[in-house]
Amino acid sequence: MKKKIIAVIMTVTLAATVLTGCKYRITDQTVEDEVAEALATAEAEWNAKYEAEHVARLAAEELVAQNAAEEAVEIEAPDESVMTESALNEEVTIEATAADDTGNTELAAPEVDPFQIVFMGDSIFDSVRDETGIAYMVGNTLGADVYNLSIGGTCAGVTREKSTAFETWTEPNFTGIVYAMEGKVARSIVDGYKSGEVMAGLNPSKTDYFIIQYGTNDFLSYIPIGAADIAGQYYFYYSTALLTGIRELKANYPNAKIIVCTPYYEQFWSADRSRFIGDVHSVNNGFGTLLDYINCARDVAVMEGCECLNMYELMAIDTYNCEKMTEDGIHPNQEARAKYAGLLIEKIKEMEYMRMLEEATDETN
Repeated sequence: MKKKIIAVIMTVTLAATVLTGCKYRITDQTVEDEVAEALATAEAEWNAKYEAEHVARLAAEELVAQNAAEEAVEIEAPDESVMTESALNEEVTIEATAADDTGNTELAAPEVDPFQIVFMGDSIFDSVRDETGIAYMVGNTLGADVYNLSIGGTCAGVTREKSTAFETWTEPNFTGIVYAMEGKVARSIVDGYKSGEVMAGLNPSKTDYFIIQYGTNDFLSYIPIGAADIAGQYYFYYSTALLTGIRELKANYPNAKIIVCTPYYEQFWSADRSRFIGDVHSVNNGFGTLLDYINCARDVAVMEGCECLNMYELMAIDTYNCEKMTEDGIHPNQEARAKYAGLLIEKIKEMEYMRMLEEATDETN
């Protein structure tokens, strides 16, 4: 039985749309232009803010270290008056004691594989990678090696103008990341991203947990949830793209566990935050609301026998506390990231406990 060590966003805004009943629908080109402008502005502000916070944190740590060095107490030099030549030259005799190896047996050190977790998702996992990031907190608490392959702005599926032939694949979506990890498509699709550096050092066969989180960008990119007849076009639909990626992981890494995290409650605002457009329940992209995508992710996880963390329910973000828990209606702030990480940590601990019970039962049978 292998023993494992356990101590165990994309900034987007959806502009106002034509009111239909009690729901908004995204239809005209003017609105799409506004969405693109809002997205670019908010993304730049998001990156600048976290870069500034990171620089400030490093400066503060350097100042603390400098102050500590200045306040260090100097060690007094020994009194040379007592360090006489005779004392230094005095011979000290130590009687050797015969070694007794009775009962001693040389034992080989047990081989222990590091506990390994791979994250795949969008900016919810990618945008903050310091000690307050979700992936970092999970790995640090569980004593795990974490490989964060998430890329902000990415989807589970792809839009129809993208190539889905392995030899010409360019999109770093969920299935693209899985295929690149396996070498089925060129790893150049992650060049320029932090996940590309991370993937270079990853041995996916040693993974204990794959954590998957997609959906918001599929909704915002107008990727359909599904269709009655997809005619083999698996990558162009949210449900089948998610399903395809999960099945690929299960087939190639059968010993790894998979946890699917759904999006949580989100609100959509204009780029300057002056106009509220709608939320997870009211904004409809023509294929459904974000809540419909959330329910789809849950259903796919259940169908594939994966664990599902329904963050829409578990994070308990709603109309009243969304501003308190998010940076912009979508991306979690530090408090929300800590809560999100805590939910993942507890789920993994629970799953590891069940795994150990199963292994103990197998050994007694």
